[in-house]
Amino acid sequence: MKKMKVLYVPLDDRDCNYHFPYMLSKMTEDMELIRPDFAWMGELKKPADRKKIWQWLFDHAKECEYAILSVDTLVYGNIIHSRIHHLSMEECRAGIENFRRLKELNPHLHIHAFNLVARVAAYDSAQEDPDYWENYGKKIWKYTWLLDKDAQGLSDPEERNEIRTLKAEIPQEHLDDFLERREIDREINLSSVELTREGIFDHLTIPKDDTAEFGYAAMDQAAVAKKVREYSLFHRIFIYPGADEVGSVLFTRIFNLIHGYQPIVYVRYASVNGARVIPRYEDRPLGESVKWQITSAGGIITETPYDSDCMLALNAGGTTQIESTEQKHRSIAFKNNTNSEELLCYIRFYHEKYQRAIGVSDVTTCNGCDNDFMENARIHGIFDMIDAIGGWNTAENTNGVVIAQMMIASYYHRFEDKEALKVASDTFMARALIVDWLAQSNVAHDFYFQYAPEHGINPFKLQEHLEEVKEFYKKRLSELLEKKLGFQLRGREIHLQKIRFSWNGAFYFAVDCELTGSAKEAGGAQR
Repeated sequence: MKKMKVLYVPLDDRDCNYHFPYMLSKMTEDMELIRPDFAWMGELKKPADRKKIWQWLFDHAKECEYAILSVDTLVYGNIIHSRIHHLSMEECRAGIENFRRLKELNPHLHIHAFNLVARVAAYDSAQEDPDYWENYGKKIWKYTWLLDKDAQGLSDPEERNEIRTLKAEIPQEHLDDFLERREIDREINLSSVELTREGIFDHLTIPKDDTAEFGYAAMDQAAVAKKVREYSLFHRIFIYPGADEVGSVLFTRIFNLIHGYQPIVYVRYASVNGARVIPRYEDRPLGESVKWQITSAGGIITETPYDSDCMLALNAGGTTQIESTEQKHRSIAFKNNTNSEELLCYIRFYHEKYQRAIGVSDVTTCNGCDNDFMENARIHGIFDMIDAIGGWNTAENTNGVVIAQMMIASYYHRFEDKEALKVASDTFMARALIVDWLAQSNVAHDFYFQYAPEHGINPFKLQEHLEEVKEFYKKRLSELLEKKLGFQLRGREIHLQKIRFSWNGAFYFAVDCELTGSAKEAGGAQR
């Protein structure tokens, strides 16, 4: 079978961007995702080799019909370099011109691009920002936040005084550097809109990595929204919270387009208020973002289960979203506004009645899963009934990847009689259980709050401690894998192979695993 080739330039080198969409492609029969060499992708503050990647695109353009392209990587070098680069406006415009050249090489190439509105971090750390952010990051964020609020006539006298105080405290060269870069970044955002209007891009997704109400990210979004409205491009340019899930969502969108498939999704929450809660790091109710993720992936929502192709089940709190590190101390009010037991019972009901694909988004907490929910899901035998699960970083990072995998599983009727695709899907799900649940919500907590302080390790600069930390994670994960899953998923044996850390820190990590043996049908509850 001849495979449809899709060019893919990720946002950066991390697993969620470089590997996840590729792993999704292995769940398909007729699609091949072609990526740049990993060595070209750079790392953290080292930019990708844009020259090599552009030449690679030009070389492969004529053999592909679709492309998923990160404007940030192809113009700046990666997501981090959109915040720290010292490129001139002319250099960045040359990157924009390359998109036109690419389209000239293959006028039939359907380009689905994505371009972030660069965030302004509200804290003092230079890990993912300019060096001066270590001492002035929070002040620059607050200054620009207040400046925007004042420009809209919404500030009070005390806030106007704070603007003057902050301006005096921040070195002018740092402000100049920040403001010059923001001017260039906004120009690239607007140029991406122009490329969409011209038809160079079939579709443009603008994920909101920064969702502050005021400040430069908000101002940039307003400028983009004005252009979208001016050109009536609402149907071709989507703006919603997210970032690291976009490559996966756009891959599934193209999968659905190629197959003429519009999955009908039934959405169910653990709380009657779940859809109305605004998650951390986001700017709108969870239910609105879920609609955007499903729409962006090419699906549509139904209010009833019987006419659905698949179900997205969200373990979402009814009052607020908390960090996974806070889950042991959640309040009675938090618990009283969520009924995850009913959600798990409904998952079983939906599975037994309809035998359709199910995805589970655990977004009660961010940066890891809800341990109580996952333990109860294990007891209910839910992991044998579902096709996708996640609970990592932000709510939309989780939702996007879960939706992407769930829709592919839905198209293939849960991979019935497609053993190789099923193994690929189950392996991806096993990875999620290990990383999002066992690691992020358990091993990482132990490392950050116990092991690292006791052994004098900086979690954000592992350096000479890297191998030691890998061993710590692997040992603890092996213990939890045996305790919680018995090293098994759906009757297949889980082999934990490798722990990988990105960007020299413990926050971004990945696990390689393999499944062996024969799958089993969903069984009953576990004890």
